[in-house]
Amino acid sequence: MTTPLALLLALPAALAADVQLGFTQAPAPGENPALLVTPPRAVEILAVDCTAGGQSLSWEERGLPGGGTHRFEWIRDESVTHADCSVQVRYADGSAEGMDVPIDYSYGGGLAVDLSGASADLKANTLTVSINQPVQKAKITALGPLRAVLSQQEIAISGGPGPITVPWVGDASEVVLLEVELHNALAWAGFTFSPWFLEIPHDEVLFDTNDATIHDSEAPKLERTLRELEEVLVKYGDIVPVKLFIAGCTDTVGDAGANAGLSQRRARAIAGWLREHGYSHPIYYYGFGESYLAEQTGDEVDSQANRRAPYYVGATEPPPSTGVPQVSWIPL
Repeated sequence: MTTPLALLLALPAALAADVQLGFTQAPAPGENPALLVTPPRAVEILAVDCTAGGQSLSWEERGLPGGGTHRFEWIRDESVTHADCSVQVRYADGSAEGMDVPIDYSYGGGLAVDLSGASADLKANTLTVSINQPVQKAKITALGPLRAVLSQQEIAISGGPGPITVPWVGDASEVVLLEVELHNALAWAGFTFSPWFLEIPHDEVLFDTNDATIHDSEAPKLERTLRELEEVLVKYGDIVPVKLFIAGCTDTVGDAGANAGLSQRRARAIAGWLREHGYSHPIYYYGFGESYLAEQTGDEVDSQANRRAPYYVGATEPPPSTGVPQVSWIPL
């Protein structure tokens, strides 16, 4: 039976990554613990180093296609439940990223958390995950900017196997990272999850009609946005991987399909300008056209409020509870 994987969402932001990481949080009988690496695109070199107990191991893979999961495992020793790994990736397109990955796992009872469908409700201050056994207790630490401890609590939970809802204390706009331990009588499993999400205030870039060119006169607006983003990185960058999402939107004047294409080109232009002027962290964009309105209007209504491009930052894409439509964001 395949062991559920826990996604590592709490990577240092200076090492923020597009690569997906997982690990065997509760190795089955006879199974070795392992780090799993899924690069999103073609790889020239993938290098992994892990230290667990007295073992120090290194791997190097070359010429890997994107999208496949690669497993790096070490010898099972039930007295060892922690490993420190590092991952370095150089992609075929010339880009590169690297990260340190601390891993905690357990053997007792095989309790495991599956975060592949995890979701946070920022209004209710709850987190939903799936587990493979019943649990009775959760220990939760809520961390804020600069890793400040906002809250520590232990709560009774009666749920599982399957989806369970874990509450936390604190303003969702201040809680950057949740450290959670789930316990039953025989075992425990820990994981981290970031519900953090912010909208960056900014002045809207003005474009000519049916055009996505950013004129020099609009540069001061984007320079202010760059300064805002640098402040975000100072406050949150040492605790979560900061990702920027740019949502292009239009009013309802004109053809809906054309509006979607125009808004995507404009969002892409803003993303490109920020990259060219020094913003090095991951950027994603999407053109919503007239499908994501700030104010609800009928068709063919000229609305300045709807001609916009919201900027969002978070460790993951905007969650459903924010009201932002769920789409396949495009990496820059």
